[in-house]
Amino acid sequence: MRSRSTRWTAPALGVAMAAASWVLSASQALAQPAPQPVETATAADEEEEELGPEAGARRPAAPDERAGHLLLQARAGYSQPFGSLAVDQPVSDRVSGGLAFGGNIGIGLSRVTVLEASGSYALLSAAGGCSGCSGQSLDLGLGFVYHLAQGLAVDPWISYGVGYRRAVLTGSEDSAAGQTAPDDVFHGLDVARIALGADFYPVSSFGLGVFAELDGGTYLSRPGDGSRAAAYGFFQFGLRLALDPMPRGARTPSASAGTSRRIALQAEGPQEKPRR
Repeated sequence: MRSRSTRWTAPALGVAMAAASWVLSASQALAQPAPQPVETATAADEEEEELGPEAGARRPAAPDERAGHLLLQARAGYSQPFGSLAVDQPVSDRVSGGLAFGGNIGIGLSRVTVLEASGSYALLSAAGGCSGCSGQSLDLGLGFVYHLAQGLAVDPWISYGVGYRRAVLTGSEDSAAGQTAPDDVFHGLDVARIALGADFYPVSSFGLGVFAELDGGTYLSRPGDGSRAAAYGFFQFGLRLALDPMPRGARTPSASAGTSRRIALQAEGPQEKPRR
């Protein structure tokens, strides 16, 4: 017959061993680090990518590649007159559109603005129903050009100015001496010369672009005393060559631009730690 102490020894040992096992498993669970949520890690990586390697540092402005530069353009295209030479004298009764040639010279005032002088010469063809008619138009203008960007391969721009215009129209008339061709000379003021276009620069000093221009004004001096002034217009479009003889500043983009700080540091290689 077992004693009372022997009878309670086995259950007590079982309870003690179970308690020790539970304490040991709890200690191991607490020692392991808590897993980081996937969403939090992803958000941290995205924030690092967006901030970039120079986060918090103010970047210096891009170098001015237009101020003080002498800018030259040569252009060729088609010019179409419309409107009237005078009251009750539409220009379409005398001449129609024709080839036009011109050029611009400008000086850069800032990184986006240019003061520009321009001029063009157009050879106008005869209008339908006017045999022997022809015309020429010479215009000179002064205005400002606004460039939407600088230092890029594609350079969009828009301009506004005023100018002087001289038009000479030739028509055939029958007389006793035979067929003559009197010249009518008109002097006008272009009150608005609006143009826009874009140039593509394969190299920094040479570009090729397209343009469209709308000129509107009135002839202040006209043949005859009884005619009254009326509005006229010219629409031009074509191609142009752009030259910037002064070399532009060369940009050296950062090798780590657009990459995360971690990738940038890996690309730079191991760095020597400062000595204490």
